[in-house]
Amino acid sequence: MEAAELRYNWADPDAYETFIGRWSEHLASPFLACANIAPGSRVLDVACGTGVLSKALAEAGAHVIGVDASEGYLEGARRRRSHPNIAYEHGDVRHMRFDTDFFDAAVSTLALDVIPEIEQVVAEMKRVTRPGGVVASAVTQFLGGMPAFDLVINTGAVLETDFDRLRSMRAGRQLFWPNGQATLWRKIGLVDVTEIPVVVDCEYASFADYWATFTDGPGSTTSTLMALSDDARGSIEQHVRAGYLVGLPMDPDHFP
Repeated sequence: MEAAELRYNWADPDAYETFIGRWSEHLASPFLACANIAPGSRVLDVACGTGVLSKALAEAGAHVIGVDASEGYLEGARRRRSHPNIAYEHGDVRHMRFDTDFFDAAVSTLALDVIPEIEQVVAEMKRVTRPGGVVASAVTQFLGGMPAFDLVINTGAVLETDFDRLRSMRAGRQLFWPNGQATLWRKIGLVDVTEIPVVVDCEYASFADYWATFTDGPGSTTSTLMALSDDARGSIEQHVRAGYLVGLPMDPDHFP
């Protein structure tokens, strides 16, 4: 039996926008309110993707370097979210070029949960941040925390073994359970650690817009779905459509 794994397409910035960029747009403001980064700060945006958080930081007065391993995402960031206070650069966030204590803050949103060597990345974030600075991240809550994704994954898990393995693997990643990040932060040596739940809503224009998140996106859900036969994928779509149109959890086009 093939083991489930997280698989991602890191090349296409437009696919990223369809898949997770829309969530990042809603998350940036409440995340920055929690992080409490002062205007004028020098900030590192780790795995910056298409630049949503970098742009929000720059507009709040920070001087930002956004680093990502995907040249495609960086091209999208420069095209969509350029700003005089932002420098986007290609790099490996596990081994960053910056001097120790270089930044006032190191941040990341909706990225650490898809990087296998997360402890190494967080240790690097700590290293490059000055004493008394801020290290902060937001990750998805894999254990029932994203109804928009859970509807597809749970439906698929009932119908297909591959989705059942994917669901079990996601649920088993204890780092993304409540207090999981805080535990890692303390292990790395960070102090004054606070973990705060943040709930954001995301709207879809239609079921077609919602479903495209999973057929065209870069994530492991997409790769699992698109590896199925047309009949199997069609069956999942039929059942997901029924659940979507029931209006779960708030109305047909609105998910927390």
